[in-house]
Amino acid sequence: MIKLGDLELQLPKLPTDEEWINAINELQGLEKEATNVRAKGYTLLAAFNESKATSERIGWLNLWAKTIVALESSILAYQEGLDWVLQSVLRTTFEWVLHCRVLFEPFSSTEPEKSKSKVVVPIRSRKDSQRKTVERLRAYAAWCLWSDKVLYRELIHRKTLEGVWNPNPAKKILDNEKDKEGYERLFGTLVIETDEEKLNKDRKEMVRLYRNKIARIDKWLQDPQLKSWSEKLIKLSKKKKGAFSFFNLFDLDATIPKELMKYGLRFGYATYSKSSMGLHGSSMEQFIIIGDSKIGPKLNRANKADETLFEIVISDCNNIFVLLGALNYFVLKNEKVRV
Repeated sequence: MIKLGDLELQLPKLPTDEEWINAINELQGLEKEATNVRAKGYTLLAAFNESKATSERIGWLNLWAKTIVALESSILAYQEGLDWVLQSVLRTTFEWVLHCRVLFEPFSSTEPEKSKSKVVVPIRSRKDSQRKTVERLRAYAAWCLWSDKVLYRELIHRKTLEGVWNPNPAKKILDNEKDKEGYERLFGTLVIETDEEKLNKDRKEMVRLYRNKIARIDKWLQDPQLKSWSEKLIKLSKKKKGAFSFFNLFDLDATIPKELMKYGLRFGYATYSKSSMGLHGSSMEQFIIIGDSKIGPKLNRANKADETLFEIVISDCNNIFVLLGALNYFVLKNEKVRV
């Protein structure tokens, strides 16, 4: 099984400056602004010439890819008037901005010292903060890999497999004409595999696929650059029941409100809560129009997307790209701190 460090980086083809300019000049308003940010994001890939994967670069690229996908999805949602999609994208970009701040925190918190002629950051202090920042990028990669592993283990859990590959419920419906007619009136034609031999074969293939993925993650997490974070994740999983956030790697009691307080952004928690309520389905007014004398469902209206939502997503993505650019320029370009 191939090591993480032996993988070659495969990056998307970058549009030329002329292609970006032509695309941007055809747009107006927020779509133009979003495409400017999108171009900024892609330009970041041109800033490094690494050919081999490293754990810190994969951590960086993982956050970059998430942000590009979020931004491109939000552009389409805005064009189609899909407010709920914009709200959902906002929920993710909001948290990713905080992830970026945590990554950059060691470097940004370096205290300057006064010399005879000016205020400077000591070289030793700067290098120490750079190394800590690299370590946090590795921690981010380890946390994401660990989270994938937790999902894969759930997919091949006995109870999951028994539910997914059990043909008996479908057989009972197919064997009873009245049940079959009732089902098809409600849900349409029942099309499902009932051959147990084929089901067992496909089930074994699914288990093999995800066990291989888990084995690959386990191997990568044993890499010297990730092993210490892997060990910390194991300890953390024993202390915290269920999923835990990236912030918990550095503060066991960390929460979104506490992270916002740290950066003087506690007022933004309402935005985060609103987006979470939309995803969890615990909101009325996001989906129902309540007037003085009438009430009814709030439906998507083409070309009527909420501009404020789109503006916030654009701003979040821009903030992430600025921080990723800073991480690349001030930290990752220094090979000495990446050993």
